Amino acid sequence: MLQQRCFHCHEPVPAGTDFHCEVLAETQVFCCAGCQAVAETIVAQGLSDYYKFRSKAASKANAIPAELQAQLTSYDSAEVLQDLTQQVGDAQRIELSINGMSCAACAWLIERKLQQNSAVQRVSVNSGTARCELVWDAKTAPLSQILSQISELGYQGSPFVADLEEQNFQQELNAYLKRLAVSGIMTMQVMMLAFGLYFGEFSGIEAQYEGYLRWVSLLLTLPVMAYAALPFSSSAWRALKARQLNMDVPITLALYYTFIASLYATVFDTGEVYFESVCMFVFLLQLGKFFEFRARKQARDATSNLLKVMPVSATLWDGEQGIATSARRLQSGDHILVKAGETIPADGLVESGISSADESMLTGEYKAVSKQAGDLVLAGSMNHDGILVVQVRSALTESRLGQIIALQQQTLHQKPAILEKTDRIARFFVQRLLVIATVTFCAWYFWIDADRAFWVTLSVLVATCPCALSLATPTAVTCALAQLNRKGILIKNQHVLDVLPKLSKIFFDKTGTLTQGRFSLTDLQIFTPLYDKAQLLNLMANLEQQSEHPIARAFSPFFQQALPLENVSLSVGAGLSGVYQQQKLRIGRPDFCGLDPQDPRLAGAQVCLSINGELAATVQLADQLRPEVSTLIPALLQRQLKLAILTGDASAAAPAVATQLGINELWQGCSPEQKVSAIQLSVQAGETVLMVGDGINDSPCFHAAHVSVALDSGTELSKNQADVVLLHNDLQQLQTLIDGARQAHRVVRQNLWWAAGYNLVIIPLAVCGFVSPYVAVIGMSCSSLLVVSNSLRLLKS
Repeated sequence: MLQQRCFHCHEPVPAGTDFHCEVLAETQVFCCAGCQAVAETIVAQGLSDYYKFRSKAASKANAIPAELQAQLTSYDSAEVLQDLTQQVGDAQRIELSINGMSCAACAWLIERKLQQNSAVQRVSVNSGTARCELVWDAKTAPLSQILSQISELGYQGSPFVADLEEQNFQQELNAYLKRLAVSGIMTMQVMMLAFGLYFGEFSGIEAQYEGYLRWVSLLLTLPVMAYAALPFSSSAWRALKARQLNMDVPITLALYYTFIASLYATVFDTGEVYFESVCMFVFLLQLGKFFEFRARKQARDATSNLLKVMPVSATLWDGEQGIATSARRLQSGDHILVKAGETIPADGLVESGISSADESMLTGEYKAVSKQAGDLVLAGSMNHDGILVVQVRSALTESRLGQIIALQQQTLHQKPAILEKTDRIARFFVQRLLVIATVTFCAWYFWIDADRAFWVTLSVLVATCPCALSLATPTAVTCALAQLNRKGILIKNQHVLDVLPKLSKIFFDKTGTLTQGRFSLTDLQIFTPLYDKAQLLNLMANLEQQSEHPIARAFSPFFQQALPLENVSLSVGAGLSGVYQQQKLRIGRPDFCGLDPQDPRLAGAQVCLSINGELAATVQLADQLRPEVSTLIPALLQRQLKLAILTGDASAAAPAVATQLGINELWQGCSPEQKVSAIQLSVQAGETVLMVGDGINDSPCFHAAHVSVALDSGTELSKNQADVVLLHNDLQQLQTLIDGARQAHRVVRQNLWWAAGYNLVIIPLAVCGFVSPYVAVIGMSCSSLLVVSNSLRLLKS
């Protein structure tokens, strides 16, 4: 009598226990009170569908011990939460590691459970990385309550720690290596015995020795089937239980089909044995899986490397002595001491000291950058050879390093459309493959040659295994993302790889994008007797302090003293307004200032100042083109891409830039709404549009375009809204981005065409009996390895 298995974790149910619960209208048996409690929780929460769709047994559940409960409660401390979370409005965001997850159904279950908690605002669980992004109101529900809810489902949640993540990857790598070693060593041993059997057929071999070689081959194959092939058979069994078909179903059918046939031939001393084919089949499959794992790991290294340089500690400086503290607790305005060889723990300005810093992890610049009083230093960079006193400008989580890491984490919770498409193709292929194999067996058994029916069907199953299809897209997409990240291109939305190969038009913002955004004042015309030149410049500098636009920075050198301005407000893409000494001030575009754009006094002016509706001053500014633009624009035009400039600048500078770069389409003097309309016109005309910008007024355009790109020197809003961030502030990376996406698309198409072409050729040959099982194994495995190797080329591009 077969021993009962736990419905939740599939482990044996000990004799004498009686744990049961009704699930999906049937009474199910459990191995312990923990599994029973988890099942009851799942059923009570209306989440029973988890058991329908899971593809792997859950981890064994245990009641929450007092030690674990105490540890969970420790996460509720305000100081600990400050170290672990980021503020998102009134809520907190945290990245959790989830242990015990086995499939996508686990992610679904955790998400549904946590969404029932009113304090949870957003939750996204990624089954591939076993991570959970959680945004919740810590005042309504402590973190320990959230983690306890996860524990009630049989999983263990804890704040994500880079070192722990690396440890988990190492454990997974060790598991792959062990299975690879078992299947590889046994394949070599069984192959040597197979050669003896092969030569025995030609030169003759005594029955007792032939039987001996077969039995030894059987014994050597058992570890391969019981251990190395276990992931495939377990996956296939879970899929069938969920009434689904995945890649591992035909693989497992072929494996057991061959193994059982060879076992029968060994026991009853009749027919042929193919133990060497079984071992080699598993070895080559594991080799393909190992390559896929390595490719995924290389892609995640871009994030892991940054996590490892995230500073942990800092030294607060009061002018006389230093006090050790957590880097995460630093606030704007704090003063810190950074010694030689230490990691700078926050973005800030150097107050005293002279040194140099290695910022290569953040900027791509491998030469040390000199630092002295007034210079900006970045969190995560390394202080080389001097002692610096730094005033913190932004907390660690709000620093450039913190934001880059946060943006990279977002990509882990996405699945590009191209992956979903190949998943559907693979499922369709598996269904048709099983039908073809069944028809083949019937045709050979009943009408052609019954003795060969078994082996011909085996050849069909093995030769046409859809492994190449399953590996074709994931490895290519993962390798492409890894390589682009390595080059300083941060892709936040993976749909970019789907869209860019079809790109037909690019819109560029001018100020700060095509130009350097470092304006200098070249001319000031005064039209009011109320203020002299210095007073006017100081007045304009006070107003412009409220803006992040690059033009506003041109007025910073003229700031002399703070003025009591009232009711200062920013109109995005237009200008600023305020009240000073009961006078209404407006600075910005002529129409915003209430002036007539045709007024000859405004000719050539980029900025106007009006007082009580009357023109007070005009300013002309100079802004140099980025050095890389002169080579970038001709290169993009050679690709037959349409280019346009989309700018809020209404002055003569915009046509001059367009003429200098050879761009025929210019939209100038545009409000954010007009920029969006211009992009929508191109989209409606059938163009696939990319928008490149860096300012607040570019953010609405990012949603209108198919793909949006921001420079890392741009405003925080533009970087948060963009699909791609160029971390090195080099527009030349735009070519790298487009080339990378197109190359990834080509590799995916090559992989899919190869997989499809191979099967179109091999299926008729296998059905007709021209392919032996041994040749089928080699063909299928070589097909998979070719696809993986082709994808790994992207890492070297």
